[in-house]
Amino acid sequence: MRLLKLEKAELWLECEGMPTCASGKALRGFFGHLYRNRTEFHHHDNRSNRLVYNHPLIQYKIIDKDRALVVALKEGAYLLKAVPRLTHLELYHKKCLVLKQKLYSQTISFGVTPEPVHYQFLKPWVPLNEKNYVEYLRLKRNKKATDTFLERILIGNIISMCKIMRYTADDKIEAEVRVEEIGKIHLKPNVSLLGFRGEFSINFLIPDFWGIGKSSARGYGTVLKRG
Repeated sequence: MRLLKLEKAELWLECEGMPTCASGKALRGFFGHLYRNRTEFHHHDNRSNRLVYNHPLIQYKIIDKDRALVVALKEGAYLLKAVPRLTHLELYHKKCLVLKQKLYSQTISFGVTPEPVHYQFLKPWVPLNEKNYVEYLRLKRNKKATDTFLERILIGNIISMCKIMRYTADDKIEAEVRVEEIGKIHLKPNVSLLGFRGEFSINFLIPDFWGIGKSSARGYGTVLKRG
């Protein structure tokens, strides 16, 4: 099985005075404002200002009450490694002092594996859109059918990620989900979609702290290997 080698960078920021409403969206807004000329940071086309719907190469997470994380792959990793020492973040018009800034970079393996790899969702996974939400409700009384449906969407998330990484899977991707609903996630004004927490297994290497599914650039669907 062919594995792809990718450059990965993690920028960890320990902050003081982070607002309780701090989010990956606000963190993306801060970096997007700093680097307005680089689409990779803000995920909007510079000419039309429309959202770019490709899987992002830079993602933003609020890990806990005082730690923020920016994760990047491929070209995004090289851009992230060039970020200078920051004195503060500005989130929702509030300045947060950056106490510590650590950058970690490495070359990682990405792709199909011979055996399943086990992951947990650190942040809610948002797999459904308005169309397949209706199908999900139709299947909901049958757990096996529901799990199969979500597994198919999960594999689709991985395939979308593969496209931006320019990786073609040469073996079948198979997944098993063990998730539960946690209610609606408010992604934007007047847009709420169902979120899930839990675990899954898949014969694929996903980078730690990387997000899959909807709004992954803002931290949703962040995964971490188990065991």
